[in-house]
Amino acid sequence: MKKIRKMILIVLTIFSTCLLIACDDEYYLYHEHIRQNTEVVQIDLINYNNPINTENPSVNTAIDIEKLVILETLSVDDNESFLIELSEIGGLSSKLEQTISSPSGSGILLSYQDGGFTLITVTKINDSDCIFVGHYDENANIEGFYGISWPDMIGDFRDLILKYFNTEIA
Repeated sequence: MKKIRKMILIVLTIFSTCLLIACDDEYYLYHEHIRQNTEVVQIDLINYNNPINTENPSVNTAIDIEKLVILETLSVDDNESFLIELSEIGGLSSKLEQTISSPSGSGILLSYQDGGFTLITVTKINDSDCIFVGHYDENANIEGFYGISWPDMIGDFRDLILKYFNTEIA
């Protein structure tokens, strides 16, 4: 009888753990499955000035390449190590509130062989730092995005930028 109780308790514990983990969302800044069958060919430190976004952050505005300013380009020799470290930033979390729907502020531009790109920017919305991650095809059409306020993720992202680039972002 005691063995059956222990077995039931073990099964319930395993089931509860799996259920709790399955309810969490993954938020990572980069993973190699974002754009399959292509590679990152260039990584740029950028600034994207989007005043509409800071006034109304829930509006998803189309990307305007004219607003994108390249501040610095990472040496190709550092691309792989940068992407490995970038892919480690983030984690599992309960569903976070969408705080920003378009890029704005300073961050990075990952350019892919197929012409697509990923923009990761950090900006202040209502006195909170927010991070936007958007994936675009070769015609600058958005394929997917999220914009959240997660201070630890933003801090790690800024530290990574400081490690690899000479220009500091706000």
